[in-house]
Amino acid sequence: MKLLNIIFLLTFLNVFLCLHEINAQSKKSHIQDSTSDKSELRIGILYTSDYYFMGRSDSAKAPYLSPSLGYYHKSGLSIRSALSYLTTSGEGRVDLYTFTGGYDYYGSKFAAGISISQYFFNDLSYVVQAEMSTFVNVHGGYDFSAFMIFADVSLGFSEGTDVFMGAEINRTFYAIRNKLRITPAVYINAGSQKYYNEYYTMRNEQTGAGKGKGKGGTSQPIQNSQILESEKFQILDYEADVQVSYKMGKIRLFAATTWTFPKNPSTIVTDQGTYEEELKNGFYWNSGLRLTF
Repeated sequence: MKLLNIIFLLTFLNVFLCLHEINAQSKKSHIQDSTSDKSELRIGILYTSDYYFMGRSDSAKAPYLSPSLGYYHKSGLSIRSALSYLTTSGEGRVDLYTFTGGYDYYGSKFAAGISISQYFFNDLSYVVQAEMSTFVNVHGGYDFSAFMIFADVSLGFSEGTDVFMGAEINRTFYAIRNKLRITPAVYINAGSQKYYNEYYTMRNEQTGAGKGKGKGGTSQPIQNSQILESEKFQILDYEADVQVSYKMGKIRLFAATTWTFPKNPSTIVTDQGTYEEELKNGFYWNSGLRLTF
């Protein structure tokens, strides 16, 4: 299986490196946005078909409609906020508020930055990241002209502290006088899963047998439940996506599709027995628009 994973990753890299264009830029942490010599106010709305984190999702889909507001100063400092409305039938509610502050530096070939996000999940939320309150990310990327390589290190705070690392390679293609951008990318995520252990014990009512409370569930904890590998640092998933955006004056339209291939299933121990998590490859998409002032 390890050999197949390596072959899969190298195949994607080969495809992207053989394509011909003049520029590349990372999609992470707003690096996909063109740098500007002036400050900007950005208002946007995004629809996401499901909520995934590190290749994991709840068994019940969590489609979000998320309006957002952000201020990006020409110095690189930014502050932004968003709310996410859960659109599932019978579950309609504001499921998450997010506030983020950060700083990004853009050079001719190098980009780097740091961001701190605070999450406020609804008590009824069943998404896998719902027990995480704070996320700190440090990221950097280098443009090799033929492609861009990106890496980041993050800390996630729930009852414990998780460490995550990620690496990405991507390529951006321009058309229609640079108004249209198409960015395919592949990346790998690794980290610990203390937040996931909290999700299982506090948000899940069917541990090991179709995780997630979904409709009609409760957020009552399962007694004596634990993930054995929650403190182990390991590969969590491989991902591949394609992002498309088109700019019309002050408006940018965008859409993306993402395929995720989770790795290293968790072992869950409860009073009822020991289970191995059943991991499945996932797919989700998002689309939206943004207005810049």
